[in-house]
Amino acid sequence: MAINDLHQVYPNRNSELRSVAKQCFEFGQTIAREPSAAHTNGLDEHAIARQKTYIEHARSMVQSLNDSPIPDLPATHPTQMPIDFSVEYVYFTEDLNGNKVPMNEATQLLAEKWLLTAVEMAKSNSAAMAGSMVSFDFERATLNINSIDALLNEIEARPFIDLPETAQPGSAHGARSGGKK
Repeated sequence: MAINDLHQVYPNRNSELRSVAKQCFEFGQTIAREPSAAHTNGLDEHAIARQKTYIEHARSMVQSLNDSPIPDLPATHPTQMPIDFSVEYVYFTEDLNGNKVPMNEATQLLAEKWLLTAVEMAKSNSAAMAGSMVSFDFERATLNINSIDALLNEIEARPFIDLPETAQPGSAHGARSGGKK
């Protein structure tokens, strides 16, 4: 299954889970809009700070969803509350010159981790309930958010690679040879 195959509409009955999953999906969508996504690697300090607030918000939402009691709403429980992830993520961004360039690998992985977190929530057993989360879905969502946090910490620890403006992506220059023998 390709990552873009995950962009679809998922059946759901849990309005609270739907809200949490859609917000995680949107956190991943914002990555391509970051100006630093056009760098050769990593994110700038502003994008990292924004992602950290997203992570804390996601943790808080998942914890709140887990803390709420499982409602017993047999007569009023909605049965059609689909979660729409059909809009594909954009994996290209613009550099300072207005050229469309692919996002750097770390940024793309971060976006994909947000997508996977959202999809796992949408496909969880908790999506069939009227509210709340079962313990193993909560643990899985928490582990996914922790994984995003670990990746962001690793991105933050990496320095930017300093490539001069003359090193254009897709350059026709080959690898430097070791010399003739």
